[in-house]
Amino acid sequence: MKYRESKLDKDLRQWFVNDYSKRLLRRINITEGTIRGLSALDVSFDYPITAFSGVNGSGKSTILALACCAYHNTKKGFKLPKRKNSYYTFSDFFLQHTDEVPPQGIEIKYWFAMDNFAKTVFPDGKGLGYQSRKKSQGGKWNNYDSRMHKNVVFLGIERIVPHSERSQSRSYSKSFKNVQLKGWEDKVKDAVGYILGKKYDSYLHLEHARYSLPVVTVGDLTYSGFNMGAGENALFEIFSTIYSCKANTLLVLDEIELGLHAKAQRLFMTKLKELCKETGTQVICTTHSKEIFQCLPDEARYFIESVGGKTKLTPGISPDFAFSKLGAKETAELDLFVEDEVARVLIQACLPSALRARIKISVIGSATAIAKQLAALHVRGEERPTLAVFDGDQRALKGDNLNHARKMAENPSKDFDVWFSERTSYLPGDTWPEAWIVQKCVEVPKLVEIALGLEEDRVAEVLEYGLQAGKHNEFFEISSHVGLEKNHTLQHLCHVIKLAFLDQMKPLKERIESFLD
Repeated sequence: MKYRESKLDKDLRQWFVNDYSKRLLRRINITEGTIRGLSALDVSFDYPITAFSGVNGSGKSTILALACCAYHNTKKGFKLPKRKNSYYTFSDFFLQHTDEVPPQGIEIKYWFAMDNFAKTVFPDGKGLGYQSRKKSQGGKWNNYDSRMHKNVVFLGIERIVPHSERSQSRSYSKSFKNVQLKGWEDKVKDAVGYILGKKYDSYLHLEHARYSLPVVTVGDLTYSGFNMGAGENALFEIFSTIYSCKANTLLVLDEIELGLHAKAQRLFMTKLKELCKETGTQVICTTHSKEIFQCLPDEARYFIESVGGKTKLTPGISPDFAFSKLGAKETAELDLFVEDEVARVLIQACLPSALRARIKISVIGSATAIAKQLAALHVRGEERPTLAVFDGDQRALKGDNLNHARKMAENPSKDFDVWFSERTSYLPGDTWPEAWIVQKCVEVPKLVEIALGLEEDRVAEVLEYGLQAGKHNEFFEISSHVGLEKNHTLQHLCHVIKLAFLDQMKPLKERIESFLD
C-alpha cells in the first residue's frame, strides 16, 4: 500500500529540499571506475533520512562509507571518543590485505545544497554544487582537506555489543566518572524511554579515557550499561551522540534496527524524525527490517542489488516488494482470491513477472466461498490489501454475492457495499474461465497447433471436444486427445491467451496495479 505521510514527514521534506545553509548531502555519483563492487552508482537524497536495503554483499555498507567521506572537518570538530580524527578517509573503510588490489581509477562526485559555493565546489543550477574525489591508477585520493567541513558520525554494528562483553569497559568498570552535565540528558532519557516504554528518572553519561558508559535510574533501581540490553545501550549511544554533535550533522548508521524489536523500531523512527527536524541532522542508514522501510516515505527507500555484475538501485521500492526480494516469507503486497486453479494459472500467465512477484494468489473454491472470505476480513477489520477475482459468469450474479457477503458479515457497516465493490473484480468474458479460454483459442488455431503440438487439421476438432465435454471438464477432455497432462494443457492454452488476447486481461491488470500503486 502507498505510504501515508504524516505532517512531520511533510515538514521534514519541506525543510530538507529547501535548506541551503547546512551543506546537506543531496547526491552521490560514481562517474568512473568501480569501488568494492559498486559501479555507476547515482543516488539522490531528497529526505533527511535515507535507508538502503539489499542482500548481503550488495553494496549497502559501501554506500555508507562513501557518504562518510563526503566531508572533512576542523580539528575542533566533533569526533567519537574512540577516534583519532574528527573526519573520515577512505582508508577508514577500504582496507586491503597485501594480496588484494586497492581500488583505483575512480571518480566520485558529491553534490551539496549550499548558499554560496567555494572555489572547490562546482555549481550546477540554483543551490546545488559538487566536489569530486578522485583516485588515479596507482595514485592516491586527492586532497582530503579540500572537502567541505561538517560533523560526520559513523555508528557501526559494534554499538550493540554489551559493555559486559567489551574488554575496555570491563577493564575500566570502576573508573567511569560523571562528567559535567551537558544539558541534553533529559532529552536523551525521554527519547529512549518513549521508545522502550520505560520511565527513566535520571540518566548520566559517564566517561573514562576514550570510553563512555550510560547509567540510569528507574524508581529505586540504578543500573549501568553493564546491565542493559543491547538495544537499550545502542539507543543511549545514538541519541547522546546526536545531541553531543549539536546541530547540522551527518549521522551514518549501519543496520539501524539492531537490538530493537518491531514496535521499538517504529517508535525509534518517530523520535529520529523529530530529532532531525530539531537539530538539522541528516541520516543515511542500511537496514534489513521491513518495519524501518514502512516508516519512511517513498523517496527515502532504496533497494540495491547486483544484476549481471552491475549495480542496480531501485528508488521508492515498496517495503513488501523489497523484502520479498530478500526472500522473506508472506511478504506479498496484495492477496488475490480466485475460485479455482484455472483462474490462478490464467492470471499468472498473463501478468508480468514484476507483478507476479508482488501478489499472492489463493484458490478459495467458489464464488460463495470468496464472498464469505471477504466478509470475514470486514468483520476482523483487517486492512491487508485484498482483491477478490470472480469468474466472468459471476458478473450477472454480483448482487447475489454481495448479499451473501453482507449476510455473513452479520452487522456490516453502512459503507459495506462500497467496501465490497472496491475489493472485487472479474475475469474476462461472461462465462466460466475454462469455456472462455477454449472459445478464444478457437479463433487462433495456428497458435494452438504450435502450443499443443497438434496436426493442423485436428485443432478445431480437439477444441470442439473440449467445449462439448461439459462445465469444468474442458481441459480434461482436451488433454486426453493430445497426450498431455491436464495441467500442462491448461498452461499451454493460457500461454496462447497471453500471446493473442492479452488486451482482454488489461482491466484486471490495471486493477491489480491500482492496489499496488
